Amino acid sequence: MKQMFYLLLALCLSPGVRAADEISPAPLYQASFNGLAGQPVALEQLRGKVAVVNFWATWCPPCRKEIPDLIEAQDKYRERGVAFLGIAVDDNRELVQDFARAYGINYPLASGREQGIALMQKLGNQAAGLPFTLVLDAEGNIVDTRRGPMSAARLEQALQAALAGPGQAGAANGHGN
Repeated sequence: MKQMFYLLLALCLSPGVRAADEISPAPLYQASFNGLAGQPVALEQLRGKVAVVNFWATWCPPCRKEIPDLIEAQDKYRERGVAFLGIAVDDNRELVQDFARAYGINYPLASGREQGIALMQKLGNQAAGLPFTLVLDAEGNIVDTRRGPMSAARLEQALQAALAGPGQAGAANGHGN
């Protein structure tokens, strides 16, 4: 158990994210996870929308740190049609549900440890470090990625660029730092 903890901590702190302009969003749109009620959640539903996809885990302190900023951004951008999705890299849906209630998470959540790790790696986060956030514009271009907590200011900048449309992605820091 101690070894697993150190492995997971290393994943949270390790480098390994390619620049946003080197990443294809195709694996994201092909993925499907289980929703917290057990229903399938096809990420294809994000196609054509400005979207924020956040990979996180209940046991990850940096993930917990950024959740209030994601909640606030979801409140702010809900009326503008921005889709938020949290993908919990946890297998225990009940634990994720309890966590979501305790933190007041106001955006849809899905879960799946193995699928989440595999998808993060396909999206450029080779070490599968958490948290990992992607911001996409409505054309499906990845505007920004961040392994580690994404600051409220960076999220705001990325969302403004995504909402401005294609060609504005360079306005956000899309280099995965």
